Amino acid sequence: TIISCATTIRHGIADNETVTGSDWSARDLKEVADHMVNSITKSANSPGSELRQGKPRWILAKDLRNETDEHVNTRTIMEKVRTKLINDGIARFVDDQALNDILNQLKFQQSGLFDNKTLVQVGKLVGAKYILRGTISSIRKRSDRTDIIYYNITLQAVSIETGEIIWTDEKEVQRLTTKGLFR
Repeated sequence: TIISCATTIRHGIADNETVTGSDWSARDLKEVADHMVNSITKSANSPGSELRQGKPRWILAKDLRNETDEHVNTRTIMEKVRTKLINDGIARFVDDQALNDILNQLKFQQSGLFDNKTLVQVGKLVGAKYILRGTISSIRKRSDRTDIIYYNITLQAVSIETGEIIWTDEKEVQRLTTKGLFR
């Protein structure tokens, strides 16, 4: 008899297999991102929507505020939403994380070390028209054998010019896990 201690690795697992307890999962991330992108797309395609006017629509993505009792990588949620919106042609984004790198590179190119014909022209950065922001919060109820968690994820597109919320939506994720008697 041979006993193996080797680790088994499986690729391509289904979304429902990523849920192993009541905590935030990859399935939750996908459901929330899909819901928000569908909502923004519907708003951007509806007559009279501010998101429909003035293409291209520049949006500055920010992290979600995490008000849960666990670590949730909120940047991943925003990046998933941003990626789908860009790839679906719904919105364009100014990269908030690259801004310091861009400013440093512009300053470096103006140092006199570069050929003037190849310099990037200063003053061509594009300003954002909207800020995409939001919050993830949770309520958790625990007992000896059950763990109930309720997540609420809210996103808003806020006009930088007026401060108005021009789009908002929320997605709820609920989960109940029950522990066995001998656990």
